[in-house]
Amino acid sequence: MESRSRRRLPGGPLYGAFKAAFITILALSTRVRVVGLDRVPRTGGLLLVSNHLSFADPEILVGIFPRPLTLMAKEELFRPWYSRLLAGLTGAAFPVRRGQNDIRAVRDALDLISAGAAVAVFPEGTRRIGGLGVAHRGVAYLATRARCPVLPVGIVGTEAIRTVWSLARRPSFEVHFGEPFMIEAADGSDQIVGQIMSRIAELLPNDRRGAYAAPSEAMRVG
Repeated sequence: MESRSRRRLPGGPLYGAFKAAFITILALSTRVRVVGLDRVPRTGGLLLVSNHLSFADPEILVGIFPRPLTLMAKEELFRPWYSRLLAGLTGAAFPVRRGQNDIRAVRDALDLISAGAAVAVFPEGTRRIGGLGVAHRGVAYLATRARCPVLPVGIVGTEAIRTVWSLARRPSFEVHFGEPFMIEAADGSDQIVGQIMSRIAELLPNDRRGAYAAPSEAMRVG
């Protein structure tokens, strides 16, 4: 299917080269456990939603994901010319303005999904190592308009990767893929955000569910 997006679909030789490099780094410098990879739909538009703990999370997802993946990444990462060039050549990422209604970024994401791509977003908008933070409502709009499966991902332990030098200690971490689901009819964006974040929370330990812990769990953690 031909893309209607001005953004390049993820993939190609350069994307493959970077993915191979990420896989090699993961194999040599970390101890990673991946759960539920068989749950990932291999074709068709897909919205991946994940918690966010480390600067390395995007590269980790690209490395282990079984199909090309493009990420909505904060605009600041695209200031260096080489970042813009690599993103444009590989289709691995495109910028989004955090804290704003970035209509262009949402349109890009929807066009890519419509063209059959897998698009990843961190609904919290930033790293939250103490537990899930409150997600931005924009993810509800995106998931509703995309009309595609939503794939929840729970990352545990990557907060130990603070710099590239952290890899010298071969940190351990886990990536859990949940069951893909379709957004159910809801009264408003808060309910849809709750649907999405509760699916991510189910993939995390109780003490990492943060704002989306069940009331009884929140009492025990507190």
